[in-house]
Amino acid sequence: MKVRMSLLAALLCLLLLTACGQGDGLAAPEFQLPEGRRLEPLSLEQSQAMARFLNANRVCLEGDALYCYEVDGDWQPVLARYTWDGKALTDFSILAEGCVPEYLCRLGDYLYYIERGSGGIERVPLQGGQRELVRPGPCEGLLAREGQLCFRSGEGRFLALDPASGTETLLLGETCAWAYPLEGAILYLSAGEESRLRLFWTEEGLDEALSVGPASTPLILENRLYYRSGELLHAVDLDGENPRSFALPETDGAIELLPEAGGLCLRGIRDGSGPAQWEGPPEGPFRGQPRGYRICDWLGGGVRVDTVYEADGRIRCFLLTREDGGQISFLAGRSTEIN
Repeated sequence: MKVRMSLLAALLCLLLLTACGQGDGLAAPEFQLPEGRRLEPLSLEQSQAMARFLNANRVCLEGDALYCYEVDGDWQPVLARYTWDGKALTDFSILAEGCVPEYLCRLGDYLYYIERGSGGIERVPLQGGQRELVRPGPCEGLLAREGQLCFRSGEGRFLALDPASGTETLLLGETCAWAYPLEGAILYLSAGEESRLRLFWTEEGLDEALSVGPASTPLILENRLYYRSGELLHAVDLDGENPRSFALPETDGAIELLPEAGGLCLRGIRDGSGPAQWEGPPEGPFRGQPRGYRICDWLGGGVRVDTVYEADGRIRCFLLTREDGGQISFLAGRSTEIN
């Protein structure tokens, strides 16, 4: 009886939340920000960097070089480099063999990444050379900040590593499932089955909850914070005002939040009789891609790079989209202009 009453109470609570939606019949974001506190807006470039981090970027575009996860002629995974002149990809070279690099970032004269197989942080010189283990795994969520490497350890501790000295500094006292440094604060998801969105103010040492319920996939675009909760995408101003929620199409697994000059684009995958992808702005409409799917590995500076998969999960090609709309398909050192 107690279980039945609990379920009934939960259902009534859900109905009440739905009735209080923002004009679209959806529950308003369960979001709270203490009075007088406010997150700083991000520029489009900063938002795109945050989106790349969410997507475990396997591409790094630096000046005239595009570094990326690739395959060699025998379809073995490698870390590769192309010369990029803003129009074409040339001069393919392999920097490191036998690795699947994720969270690629440059610091000084090295490329750093997490090797997916071992979970360790590795580095390789920008012009190629011997792979070097910087920190054993498991590690997650690597990014470069102010001359240091920020990452999450296998125990869920958010740390900063000085690669020159090997010194590690604890950035966040609480264990976390995801963390991202902002100006004067760390935005993170608490560990556990019902991960909440939280904010740690670094100077004051204060830790505050932002979402009342479970959250995932947080992204700041200009003055708005977006995050997913269940089958809804929530959006709210950084001062806690103007909450709104959007219904997501049927989705298997994570969704991609892709900041663009015209706003936000969402991508998700549903499996069914074979993987198919939908995409569109939060308010819809969502268009479908009937065969295969794409994962964004780089977004910024007028360039997008996607990994394009066949319906059975094999990589079809990597696809670079320029600012002028032209596209280049590339794989294993061969590139083709599409339009």
